[in-house]
Amino acid sequence: MNNIIIGTAGHVDHGKTCLIRALTGIDTDRLKEEKQRGITIELGFADMKAPDGTDIGIIDVPGHEKFIRNMLSGIGGIDLVLLVIAADEGVMPQTLEHLDILKLLNIRRGIIVVTKSDVVDEEWMELVHADIRATVKGSFLEQAPIIDVSSKTGHQIDLLRDTIFEMVKMPGKRNNDPGLLRMPIDRVFTIGGFGTVVTGTLLEGTIKVGQPVMIYPQERTARVRNLQVHGIMVESASAGQRTAVNLTNIKKEDLSRGQVLAAENSLRPTLMLDVRLHLLESTKRKLENGSRLHLHFGSDEVLCKAVLLDREELIGGESCYAQLRLEAPIALKQGDYFVVRYYSPLETIGGGSVLDANPKKHKRNDTSVLEALEIKEKGEDSDLLELMIKEQSRVFPEVGTLAKQAGMTLEEALAHCRAGVDRGVLVPLTEKVFVHSDFIAEAATKAEKILNAYHKKEPLSPGIVKEEFRNKLSLSLRVNDQRHLEKVIAILAGRELLEWKATTVALSGFQVEYTEKQKAKMEEFRQSFRTWSHEPPEIDDILSGCTDRQECRALLGALASDGTLIRLNPATYIDAVILSRVIEKVKHHIEAQGSITLAELRDELQTSRKYAMQILEYCDGAKITRLEGDRRVFHE
Repeated sequence: MNNIIIGTAGHVDHGKTCLIRALTGIDTDRLKEEKQRGITIELGFADMKAPDGTDIGIIDVPGHEKFIRNMLSGIGGIDLVLLVIAADEGVMPQTLEHLDILKLLNIRRGIIVVTKSDVVDEEWMELVHADIRATVKGSFLEQAPIIDVSSKTGHQIDLLRDTIFEMVKMPGKRNNDPGLLRMPIDRVFTIGGFGTVVTGTLLEGTIKVGQPVMIYPQERTARVRNLQVHGIMVESASAGQRTAVNLTNIKKEDLSRGQVLAAENSLRPTLMLDVRLHLLESTKRKLENGSRLHLHFGSDEVLCKAVLLDREELIGGESCYAQLRLEAPIALKQGDYFVVRYYSPLETIGGGSVLDANPKKHKRNDTSVLEALEIKEKGEDSDLLELMIKEQSRVFPEVGTLAKQAGMTLEEALAHCRAGVDRGVLVPLTEKVFVHSDFIAEAATKAEKILNAYHKKEPLSPGIVKEEFRNKLSLSLRVNDQRHLEKVIAILAGRELLEWKATTVALSGFQVEYTEKQKAKMEEFRQSFRTWSHEPPEIDDILSGCTDRQECRALLGALASDGTLIRLNPATYIDAVILSRVIEKVKHHIEAQGSITLAELRDELQTSRKYAMQILEYCDGAKITRLEGDRRVFHE
């Protein structure tokens, strides 16, 4: 079943509020000042139900030019508009501005309602109709029905109601995926015994009693205590419904119109937006690069600077790619439509659609930036997702996060990712994390550069220590997530671009080329370590007998890399075979006696406390043993 939101639009005092009262029996003017002045100031709300059970919410917006911000707060989430024009005045300035706003916000369906039909004659009404048709020509209302009504006499109110019921039978376009929950807040108040309440139109998703939610852009958390739809308590509400949400764990003072209630971690506050910016044909204003504007989305308004990415100025009827740099954070999604008003004097001059809700700062006239924006604007969902992954690969975004940013379901996004893998443009790291093949190619290039530089500097070393390689590659790629970086390295090793050894990393196929003198020195070291057995000297003592200490240190490292020597601690190597034999003695002793002490190992080896301690500490570090009091037992 569809949930439909209808909004009114039109000039002040053209009878929007009276029309809603005639349709529904509900007076949407609730403020004392509205009653006294006879005009709508704040948003008003009514509802009715279609014969097929469709819930219809109606938003009454102000028509006066002074309250255009309030009008914008209510009109953004509607499915169907009633453009209200009084028969005695016809098309007026706010009629035109409201029509421009409707077009900018991509409203696609509507009915033109001519009110006060009882105060004009038939000939005048024909002139009004002709003026209306000329006004809406070329717009989404060009083929819309025009219905003449009188809220005072009831003339054709039933026809209007029936026409609305027919139009709401059309399939809805809203997505009820709970992960996409989003509701711009247009009212905040408290109710005794309940606490904080916010209201708005659910743009997408569903909301349930008891679920956690997040308030953006401040990213404050709250929980849903109660829900109302059209004044009736419900357990859940879905996209397209006017909803009142009773929240816990948050104060009224922390909330305001303009914020967005949404699913946890579904949005990312931003201070920049990449957009397609369009200037109205009717505007006489010229928009220069760097101009300040008022940006309106949902119930929010933010000042921004418009950076035109491919030109110096924009004139009426033109559009271009632009980056809006905001003076306060906002939370939007790709595909959202917005309106911009001139900084001063306040005047609606254009609007557009969001192409990237969390972009980097761009340089102007950058061809690669403009090409990427064209994909974001015109590409298929698969193209868009591929581009998003390409731009974000170094932060390893999960598919679920990308799906929310793009307004897709998780299943749709996963399907596009798998297709990208089949085409060779995406590479899976896990079931839900993919990176672009260009990122893997970049990682391969940088890894090769790091290893080449190391091999050139340390020609006698079989490879760079793993941790040092990870750190260098992480810095080079500007990656902080070490867990996923490991998977990237594993892919490079799997493609035989590098060799991931026990303790070192080397270029694939790299071999150290030793001179005969160096080979002889290494053999001398081997024999010496076997002679020293479990009582080897410290490295500095060994190097003191070398004429080239740096070369000897490298040769010791090579013997450790190939497994001939084992590093007991930072200062000492030991022969691997001898260490293995000593460890077996430790194990046999524990198996027989249940534990081993430092003194027992010292006596068994007939050595000093120093050497026995080195071996036991190595066993602890290798998780062969663990210290329990003054005794070692098997590590469990």
